Amino acid sequence: MFKKSLVVIFFLFWIVLAINPVDPATWALENILVAAVFPVVLWLDRRYSFNNLTFLSLTVFVILHLFGAHMTYNEMSYFAEVSEWFGWERNQYDHLIHFLFGLMVFVPFFEVFYHQGMSRKVSYLLAFLFITGIGAWYEILEWITIIVFCKQPQEVCFDAITQGDIWDAQKDMAYAVIASVLALLLHLLWGSRSPNKVGEE
Repeated sequence: MFKKSLVVIFFLFWIVLAINPVDPATWALENILVAAVFPVVLWLDRRYSFNNLTFLSLTVFVILHLFGAHMTYNEMSYFAEVSEWFGWERNQYDHLIHFLFGLMVFVPFFEVFYHQGMSRKVSYLLAFLFITGIGAWYEILEWITIIVFCKQPQEVCFDAITQGDIWDAQKDMAYAVIASVLALLLHLLWGSRSPNKVGEE
C-alpha cells in the first residue's frame, strides 16, 4: 500500500508540473528520462522488491527532477533563496540533483545486484560504477542534445547547460561520485545491523 501511494503521489506531481512549464522543449527532453526510467523502476521493484525506504528515495528523487524540468534547472526559483543565502553566484539546483542522484540512487542499484546473489562487496562496486557511468553518459547526452537541438548562438547554448561554468560537467559528475561514496559508507554502517541476506560474504 505504501508503494502504491508513492506511485499515485508521483503521478499527481507529474500532472501538476506538466502544466505550463517554463520551457516546454526543455520539459519534454527532461521527461524522456522519466518516461523511460520510471516503468523500469516499477518492473525492478516487482522483481527484487525494494524496501520502502529505497522506493521512497527513488520517488523523491524523480519528483525533485520534475521540478527542475518544469522550471528549468537554471531558473529554479524555489532554490534561488538558498543559493543567495550561501552567496553562490549561480543557481546550484542542478548540482544538488546530481549529488542526490549519487546519494539516493546508489542503494537501489546495490539492491538489484545484491538480490541476484552477488556478494555485498561486488554489489557495492557495481553500484558505484553504475552511478559513475550514468553520471558521465548523462553529461555526454546533454552535450549531444544541445548540439542537435539548440539553434541559438553557441554562447547561448553553452550558458543554457553550464550557466557559464566551464567545469560544470566535471562538477556534476564529481558531486554524484562523492554522494555515492557517502551513500556507500552510510549503508555500510546501517547494513551491518541488518540480518544476513543471500549473497552475503
